[in-house]
Amino acid sequence: MSYAKLIDTTKCIGCHSCQVICKEWNGMPGERTELPTNGLFQNPPTISAKTYMLITHHEVDDPSAPAGFRSVFTKRQCMHCDQPACVSACPVTALRKTKEGPVVYDVNKCIGCRYCVLACPFGAINAEWDSLAPKMGKCTLCSDRIVGLTAPLERNGQPLSPDEARRFRTEHAVPACVKACPADALHFGDREDMLRLGRTRIAQGKGKYVDHIYGEKEAGGTATLYLTSVPPEQIGLPAVGFDSYPAKSAAALSAVPPAVVAVGALLGATYALGKRREAVAATEAHHVEFAPIARKLWTPANVGLLAVMAFGALSFVARFALGLGGSTHLSNTWPWGLWIIFDLVWIAVAAGAFATAGIIYVFRRTDLYSIGRTAVLMGLLSYSFVTVTLVADLGLPWHFWQLAVQAPEHSAMFEVSWCVGLYVTILAFEFMPVAFERWGMQRAMVRWQRIAPLWVVVAVTLFVWLMSRNVVWAGLAFLVFGVLAWAFRPAAGEKPVPIMLAIAAVTLSTMHQSSLGSLFLLMPEELDPAWWSPVMPVYFFLSSIAAGLALVILVEMWIAKAWGRPLRMPQLAALGKLGFWSLLIYEIVRVGDVALRGQLGHALTGPKAPLFVAEILLGGVVPLALLGAPKLRTNPKALFWGALLSCGGVVFNRVNAVALAMSLKGPMPQVTPRAYLPSAFEWGVSVGLVAATIFLFGWAARNMPVLPEEHAELQPSEGPGRPHEVA
Repeated sequence: MSYAKLIDTTKCIGCHSCQVICKEWNGMPGERTELPTNGLFQNPPTISAKTYMLITHHEVDDPSAPAGFRSVFTKRQCMHCDQPACVSACPVTALRKTKEGPVVYDVNKCIGCRYCVLACPFGAINAEWDSLAPKMGKCTLCSDRIVGLTAPLERNGQPLSPDEARRFRTEHAVPACVKACPADALHFGDREDMLRLGRTRIAQGKGKYVDHIYGEKEAGGTATLYLTSVPPEQIGLPAVGFDSYPAKSAAALSAVPPAVVAVGALLGATYALGKRREAVAATEAHHVEFAPIARKLWTPANVGLLAVMAFGALSFVARFALGLGGSTHLSNTWPWGLWIIFDLVWIAVAAGAFATAGIIYVFRRTDLYSIGRTAVLMGLLSYSFVTVTLVADLGLPWHFWQLAVQAPEHSAMFEVSWCVGLYVTILAFEFMPVAFERWGMQRAMVRWQRIAPLWVVVAVTLFVWLMSRNVVWAGLAFLVFGVLAWAFRPAAGEKPVPIMLAIAAVTLSTMHQSSLGSLFLLMPEELDPAWWSPVMPVYFFLSSIAAGLALVILVEMWIAKAWGRPLRMPQLAALGKLGFWSLLIYEIVRVGDVALRGQLGHALTGPKAPLFVAEILLGGVVPLALLGAPKLRTNPKALFWGALLSCGGVVFNRVNAVALAMSLKGPMPQVTPRAYLPSAFEWGVSVGLVAATIFLFGWAARNMPVLPEEHAELQPSEGPGRPHEVA
């Protein structure tokens, strides 16, 4: 039996008995009384982690009433959707839909990511911001009363008869609010029975009710149903459409296992076919020797970076000493803030690691080999520090191990977590030879050559299994990547090529870069339609390539400027050309999608139009003009500005998607949204990690063979303004 609650707003007298008994049954504390500023007359003004439900008051026009209006009271709480967006969002199954109807929460599984708060279209889930271990709070439909409630063995010293025990369960195995209602406004039972009761009242009401049971089809159907005498939106019930929210992301996530197999096979075939041109590639290859740079470590700039890192460390400590609520300005309106923006931006611009690996090894651009180590080191540092930011952002990070033991059906957060974690290991394997070379670890190098391809097979197979829980897909992934590892093994005396690591890097990055877009598929009501799209996973992936290549160019120019090294314009111009094509494809998909969905007029004239126009013009059209012309690409100034604007356009897109293009309404009844401005500690952690990345990159370049050896015939760079002849 799937239960449902029917709420007849025409019978509610606003006595708040349900609100009081909810507090009592769940043992929740009271909240500070506030002066209403939202035009409604209720306290508290919204639901919270301490208030699972409330009665809202609405004045509706009614010429027949003495004052020309009448009051309508509406009971608000979790809707207990049949296909809940919150359950789809949760990466550790801390939220689940029971067969009896309630959506329940298990704090012992929760990692505190708060994705559920954003995913719920009704604003029915909230976090405990005043706790050092904040859990989520929501109505449970009194699942502890309706499931497994047993009658007492006796009453007043007399044993209960079977009929008395059955009557007890019928009368008491209902939510506390239903039991307490004195006005016949609440009914509880089998969902089909409640729908029949609602239709009967509408038919017998002779126009008293709107001919619609709110919740019957909304968001795919819910276990909370409303009868109203006015259109639902007049009493605060949001128009969420009839489509299931999880259906918007389930299709994208179900495509991940076959996509992993297909991408891996395609990359392997590309490399295998390229072997036929190996002799030609060998003649075009640039022999590059790498060496540590001889530069002083403790420069004034590095001392400044150390000071910023120290503030970042203090901010990180303050986050756990004060809790999320005490160290950040996050709220139930803005459950995600600067740290999530920071992560999405950083992951996008760090895509240069997988892009260059694919270009150099899979597509055999050996002329770009000298840039590969820089890109991999930047990727390894960036992704490693992304995990540090996530630890700071999670409310209950000590439950992280739940990601390893739970099996959510289709959670984009689960996919991203595992994919990023496994990709970090691939980056570590890619960078290991640099350390082995520096310290002459020949035995370790030999072991690495044997273990790296095997780890790729294990990691990819594990990932596909976790995403599908299907032996067939996992076996197919093992077969495809196992065959590739065997086929690409080096012959006796042949220098090994890390092609399997490159294939894994591109494959896993394709998955998690696109799934970052899938995170937002559950938020069509919050994100402006100029950004929300069913193809967000596609354009998130495409844009990451453009941003990653642009950042590699900028880092190489920064290295030349900061350390007085030659500016390798042929290689950078080649990257600029690749960046041009990747940016062009992204912009075509981005703008074309907006046009095909009929949202181009809104994008150009709506309230968020300045954001869209700036993103497309400054982050798309202008850099395309600078990177598209061969003459401009070989000019350091033009290349610098083209790369900067290209990277900045993608960064701006991510900031818009997470924050600026969002219209967040806050917790139910969604009439008192709060503003958000990051706290000093939020900035401290973010800027501190950027400083740590720059410092550690400099340390690694000074101590390991990351950069190509400098040649005496090359003149030091004077920055992006002057080209240099490359020997």
